[in-house]
Amino acid sequence: MKKILFVGLGRMGFPMVGHIAKTKLYSVSVYNRSKSKIDKWFDQYKGAPFLHSDVFDVIILCIGNDEDVRSSLTGSLNLLSRVKSGGTIVDHTTTSATLAQEMYAAAKECNVGYLDAPVSGGEAGAVNGQLSCMIGGDNQHLNNVASILDSYCKTVTYIGDSGSGQIAKMANQFCIAGTLAGLSEAITLLKKSNVSTEQAFQAIKGGAAQSWQMDNRFGTMTQGKFDFGFATDHMIKDLKYALQLADQQQWQPEVSQQILRWYKSLSENGHNTHDTSCLINHYKN
Repeated sequence: MKKILFVGLGRMGFPMVGHIAKTKLYSVSVYNRSKSKIDKWFDQYKGAPFLHSDVFDVIILCIGNDEDVRSSLTGSLNLLSRVKSGGTIVDHTTTSATLAQEMYAAAKECNVGYLDAPVSGGEAGAVNGQLSCMIGGDNQHLNNVASILDSYCKTVTYIGDSGSGQIAKMANQFCIAGTLAGLSEAITLLKKSNVSTEQAFQAIKGGAAQSWQMDNRFGTMTQGKFDFGFATDHMIKDLKYALQLADQQQWQPEVSQQILRWYKSLSENGHNTHDTSCLINHYKN
């Protein structure tokens, strides 16, 4: 039975590793900086306690940012040393492509595979096991973990070399940010015109404007509900990584640059933990 360590029990990671545990195909350990979340997870799913002497076939990360990943794998936790030779690290954290390539090189020196594997689908996708995962790294290591990923992903797509999974996620975030800006402007236009948002939604939801964001957030945005998992501060982090790469490529994504400024302002004004559809509040201001 493969031994798995899952690091990060946030709003995404908690249900993701729960899906792995429910398969009963693996020996699952969890780690989180907050012990209370570990206790809560064990109460719900059981599992094996994490011991620093353990060695694992697979380590999966779903944490915060570049520095969190670096610290976990090669820094203070040094989890890279806890992976068996020939084993695999799956990093669901949204990071820079540079960090992914750095960790890939460090892992390769230890005969360990490293897959940058960011996911899209938000908290609901994690809870329902319906995430979309984009993979960068060596394809043979994807084969090693495919059945694990299938427990919480509806699609797993191999993109290419190390870092390309993160770049695909950056493209995903550009699309989401732009779509939410368009929805925000559409709803604002309707409300200021005293036109029924519900009737307008029924008219346009099946046409060229249709999107996941429209289907799932149009109604909640009109109601001022913004507690759906993926926080504004996470989008700020993700857009910064994407814009840094664009800067290295010497071009300017002007729409995303402007939206980032709006998100920063919203975060500073109390919307930092609200989900990204709170962008509509920019237009109220």
